Amino acid sequence: MALAVVLSLSCTSAARAQDDGARLYMMVPDQTTIASLRFHLLHSNVASDEGTVNEDNDLDTKLGVFQFVQALRFGSDQGFIFLVVPASHISANDVTDSLTGFGDAQLGFVYGVHGTPALKPAAYADHPPGLAVNLLAKIFFPTGKYSAERPVNIGANRWALRLGVPIVYAIGARMADPQLMTVEAMPTVTFYSANDQPLGASRTKQKPLFIFEGHLTRGFSRSFWGSLDLLWREGGEVKVDGVDAGNSQSALSLGTTGTFALPANLSLRLSAGKVIARNAHGPNGWMLRTIIGTVF
Repeated sequence: MALAVVLSLSCTSAARAQDDGARLYMMVPDQTTIASLRFHLLHSNVASDEGTVNEDNDLDTKLGVFQFVQALRFGSDQGFIFLVVPASHISANDVTDSLTGFGDAQLGFVYGVHGTPALKPAAYADHPPGLAVNLLAKIFFPTGKYSAERPVNIGANRWALRLGVPIVYAIGARMADPQLMTVEAMPTVTFYSANDQPLGASRTKQKPLFIFEGHLTRGFSRSFWGSLDLLWREGGEVKVDGVDAGNSQSALSLGTTGTFALPANLSLRLSAGKVIARNAHGPNGWMLRTIIGTVF
């Protein structure tokens, strides 16, 4: 029963080029372990690295991601640690040849500061929903494939640190309510180190990028829930050899998600999203995402 509840509530998906995903930062039964495989299709001027916009260059990207999440107990509170390993294939176009390789690995930590008790499965299922507030920190390691001779790369050749406050307000009779609803908001700021091997320059440094992610979700049965998704981003202007490039980003994306609980402790999540408004330097295009997750 507890595993079915977890699968019906969440399936991890911390993506670089899109939103992290609905119900990602909800509490789960104590000591839960989650693993997932994701496959993305992107048609956008953003490829593997969400902070880098390749202006006037629409790319077709196939992105595969493995993620491992472990719920932890800190006294009576719950937290998570997670590892993300991405790989991409960016299709050829008139700017760059096709390229394939691993992207920048990510290591993240989430700590619940309000409304996130660490509970055994039975107590978790009966726990009354309400407001939950978390703190998020995620490090992006410069492990991805990169060449200073390419205008488009899989890796970013820099470190990055994302800090955020995931907030979830859950509405229902209990956490195992098949018709549980959530209203979710996650503001984050990403800080970047310098790239000392950029194309056509000696050094680039990107200003912080603000991202606001929002979701409205509802359960329709024990085995299915859906959501409406929003992603807004601002900032991220780049300095090239100390000179502002005047390319601050602005974009608004909307999307939808459906998640199905499957036999054998598996779940299937399908998502689609599209940029509906942007400035000249913001992301464009659309994405499709499939996630298979398991809880053990």
